[in-house]
Amino acid sequence: GFEVIVPAISWSTTIWPIVQAGGTPVLVDCNPETLGIETSAVEAAISPKTVAVCPVHPLGNVCDMDRLMKICDEHKIILVEDTCESLGSRYRGGLAGRFGLMGTFSFYFSHHMTTIEGGMIVTDDDDLAQLLRMLRSHGWARERKSASEIPFNKRYHFLTTGFNLRPTELNAAFGLHQLKKLSTFNKSRVEKTTALLELLAPLLEEQFLSSMKIEENVDAVFFGFPVLCRSNKDRDALVMHLEERHIETRPIICGNMARQPGLKRAPHKVIGKLTGADQVMDKGLYWGMHPSFSNAEIEYIANSLKSFPWQ
Repeated sequence: GFEVIVPAISWSTTIWPIVQAGGTPVLVDCNPETLGIETSAVEAAISPKTVAVCPVHPLGNVCDMDRLMKICDEHKIILVEDTCESLGSRYRGGLAGRFGLMGTFSFYFSHHMTTIEGGMIVTDDDDLAQLLRMLRSHGWARERKSASEIPFNKRYHFLTTGFNLRPTELNAAFGLHQLKKLSTFNKSRVEKTTALLELLAPLLEEQFLSSMKIEENVDAVFFGFPVLCRSNKDRDALVMHLEERHIETRPIICGNMARQPGLKRAPHKVIGKLTGADQVMDKGLYWGMHPSFSNAEIEYIANSLKSFPWQ
């Protein structure tokens, strides 16, 4: 019967665990400029059943953590940060994922660093960390002392339900090697993003399209380069234009998750009209922002956008 507030612009893995745990995801609107969760919508969605808010830091940006932390403190609800797309981004100098009770990260191969598959949860709560270790391994209490009176070997106590989500040594080896390169990767991402923004300045100034707005408190490390067009027609035409030039595009995250057919199969609530999320879904797209891009590739992307017949 519990509820968790989530942004409509999110990935499915932000929402399905809530359903799988027996709860109800409550979808609220996002700011189409920053792509982040609307804090006013969060406040409007809080009910006696609300136990947590799970904001998504989108595509390298960071949500308004000052306001979100204040809301959670005032209402005594948990803050869980979905930081899968913003590894290394900072808010007021602090790393995203470190503000809430937990922060989640993805190491899928297209993200800031990779272990091929898998991810990470961070927390500074020791009891929660122990519980998470049990949950990832069948509910097995291998790393926790048990007061159980079960007579057989205490190395085989199961204190809770769980999953089989243990990473492999191979994944760890990749991750440790990648971690050494993360700061270099992220520095390059910032440099490439800055260069592309400068090259696209004329289009942005003419408001043919808009890029993701970064607040002054945020040091962003772009995961991809999202833009919003003036209309759905322009967006669809631009997608074709870029794909013809071998620049792969995709929707911004999942678009408005409330419009995804899979959500019809799960209990959920929607608060408000989600007009910002609809704008992002109907007018938005993004392409990759990889640290290995050459200057020539950045210029090619910019020139491809400039050659589109903007009206």
